[in-house]
Parts: sequence; C-alpha cells; structure tokens
Amino acid sequence: MKREEKSLVEFKQIMDDLVHLLRKSTLSQTVYLNWVNRSRKQFVLETQSTSLPNVMFRDRVMFDQHFLEPYADLQEIKTLKVGRDVSEDDLKHYYDFVPVRYMLLIPFRNNGETVAITALETETPFSISDHDDSISAYRSALANVLNTYLELTDLHGQEEVWADYEVSLEKINSKHHKVDILKRMADEMQKLLPSGGVSVVLRGMEVWTTVFNTSDSDISPLPGLVMEEKSMAYDALQKGEPQFSIHFNQNPKRISGDEQKTEGASLAVPMIINGRRHGVVLAYDKNPLTFKESTKHQIINLVRTAVLSIQVNLDRLAVDKDLFTSDYGNFIPDLWELSLQKEMHYGNKRDYTLWFGFITLDNLQALRSKYRLEELNRIQRTMVKLLNPNHFGANGFIGFNSDYVMTYLVYCRSEQKYSEWVQAVEQKFRTPIELSDGKQIKLGIKCGSVRVDSRFEDIHDVISTAKKELSGVMNATG
Repeated sequence: MKREEKSLVEFKQIMDDLVHLLRKSTLSQTVYLNWVNRSRKQFVLETQSTSLPNVMFRDRVMFDQHFLEPYADLQEIKTLKVGRDVSEDDLKHYYDFVPVRYMLLIPFRNNGETVAITALETETPFSISDHDDSISAYRSALANVLNTYLELTDLHGQEEVWADYEVSLEKINSKHHKVDILKRMADEMQKLLPSGGVSVVLRGMEVWTTVFNTSDSDISPLPGLVMEEKSMAYDALQKGEPQFSIHFNQNPKRISGDEQKTEGASLAVPMIINGRRHGVVLAYDKNPLTFKESTKHQIINLVRTAVLSIQVNLDRLAVDKDLFTSDYGNFIPDLWELSLQKEMHYGNKRDYTLWFGFITLDNLQALRSKYRLEELNRIQRTMVKLLNPNHFGANGFIGFNSDYVMTYLVYCRSEQKYSEWVQAVEQKFRTPIELSDGKQIKLGIKCGSVRVDSRFEDIHDVISTAKKELSGVMNATG
C-alpha cells in the first residue's frame, strides 16, 4: 500500500473511533461528521455512530437539501431543538419516526472557514457544561488528526512532485538536437500547467515571434505572433531575467496586443546562451495559484537546463547570428517541422486555419547568371524579411527548406483571407525590391500550398502535398 493510501486508511479509522467515543462519552443517541464541500455545494458524510435502529445516511447531500445549510458557516457550538429550530421532516437520515429531540452542532474551522460540522443528537436536553471535557477533547483531537493527515499527504505530494521534476530534468540533455531540447523542455513544463500552456518565442525574419505551443489552451497565442514592446516577453529579454505577472483586464500582454486572451498568470523566462539572448519561454495558466514559488523555480530551472544543454554543443556564435535560423534569417527545418507537428495535433480547435506552403524564385537561372554568390545571399535575406506574414496582416513565419526555396506557416480566418494574403505577397514582388546595399532587383516568385486539416495523416503528408502543389504551379508557368 502506498504511503498516502495508508495515511488515508488510518485517518478514517481514527475518525470513526473519535466519533464513536464522542457519542459514548456524551450519552448521545446519534453522532455524525459532515465535511462542507463548498466547491460542489455538498455536505459529505465522513463517519457516523448511532445506538438507534432506524438510521440511514446518504454519503453526499446538496446544500439546499440538507438541514445543515443555514449552518454551513457556523463558527461556534450551537444547540437546536427539533420542531422549533429544525423540522422533523428535514431529518431525512431517520425513517419511520424521529426519536431525537435535541441537537448540538460543533463546527471545525480551518484557514478562516468552516470545513466540517459534527452533529450530536439526543432524546433529552443536552448540557454542554456537563460534557465540556469530552467536547473539548474531541475538537482538539480532530484538529490534530486532520492537520497531521494533511501534512503527511502534502509532504508525500511534494515528494512525488520533486521526483517527477528530477525525471523531467533527466530528459533534457546535450545528446539531443537543439530543437529537440526545446521541445522536451516545453513538454515537461506543460506538465506543471494543468489549465495553461507553454509558448516559445525566438528571433527570425529580423523580429521576435512565437514559433510553437505545447497545448490547445484557448489562452495560447498563435504561432507567428510578433513580440511588441511593453509585453512580458519584451521585458524578459530587456532585463535578462524572469518576469512574473498576474493578468488584470487583459494586461500585461504576454507577447502582443493581438493575442486573443490574456488571463490568469504568466512567467516569462529568457533564454541566454553564450551571453546572448536567443529566446523567451512563456509559461501561463488560467489559475494564478498554479504558480507557487516551487513551480516557478522548476520552470526557470527547466529553461536553464535546456540552455546549458544547447550551449555545450556550440562554438562561440557571432554576435549577429541567430541560433534557430538559417544564414538568411528563416527558421531551420527542425523548428518549423516541430511547429507544424504541434499545430496538426490540436490546431483544428482554433478559430484560424493554418496554411503551409513553399515559395521559390521563378527567375532563378537568370539571377544566378547575373549576380555573384554574395549578392544572391543578400537577395535571400531580403526575401525572408519581406515575406514575413505579419507585413501582410497575417500571423505566421518563414522557414528554410533549401537555398532559394522557403516554407511558410500562415494563419488566416478563412480561405478568402488566405487568398488575399497570397495576392498581397505576389503584388509586393511585382515591383523591384531593394536590397540592404540599396540595389534594386526584379524578382518573380511562385508558391504552392495546402490547408492543414484532418485529411493529412502527418507532417510528411502535408509537406509532400505542398511540394506537389509548387511543382504544379512551376510546370504550368514554365
């Protein structure tokens, strides 16, 4: 038998004995103890002792169906007389007839509220003074037993939590790829957030943006949401240390004013690798009480463990080098594949539809014959920056597939909105674009895409279908 199960069995046995001893010592006919369950609005029977033959208790009774309802907040011992203070009809634990005429209610309070009521029932008037020692001993014993039980179960719960936490830390190590480390960190963190989630914010396309979430919580921000100033993520990056906030009136924002719901509480933890800020991990939950100091400590340490595991496998990075992007600023394949996988798992629960596609140049051969490699690389960097879906009123981000072939994940509310986004992107590239050195270049682009929905078995099915769509567009236009 597990420790907490053993504690519970022993606690219930002691409660049975205490109530029985109270009945015998006070010469009562019936004694019973009910817990006051306020969340479910129920009186819950713990135990009872009686010398009468016609007694039958129900385990759970709604407040409005129990004679104890007016006394749910009782603070002091109270005597009642049957027929005057309480009707015989309300004493539904007796059948055929009600033999008792007097009652004594003993409240048990904890943390400022009444959590249990013990009722003593007698056929003759009850003298509190005659049984003061018995009542006082009962109340004291009840308090000690309950507090000891709560301490035992709480300590055991804490032991289990920390044991689980150690297992979580062991799953995050330098043997894994940096994106897999991020995934493991976020998934383990999710276990600490029963009504919330985790969002990872990284730098790419020359902005900070969300790249993946760990849950389908309705308070999770969309991937591809660009970080704004005065947000929690921004403050964590600026200050280089964790930021915790409880949200009131939708503020402070976790990432952006465009996020759909900002409620509960959040903890933003920066990812500082080799002295440079490379990301922010946002942990959030609808219930602010989830964020006990121990939970915050665990979340922060999970991030630090992930950071150290990534850092072990790195040489010194250039000051302007982002860790999770290609040389052109778009997100590496492992990352956008992870985001696509996560969104396929629960993205269909959103108000938005996810579109996945490929974009490439349709005048690549002409460009290669005209420009040097350095200029071609500059063209790709400029394309990534310009293709950021946020420039065209959508949420999403650009990924790297291969040189001159980019991927995108874009969220739109409807197929029409997506078509408008595609048209806006094509319109942007109908006129020459300006590179970082001021040079103007005429580019032509082609894209092939699919709406991500339940018809696809996995991300490989989505990717393969989108590639076929791109090939079809390229072949049709020559």
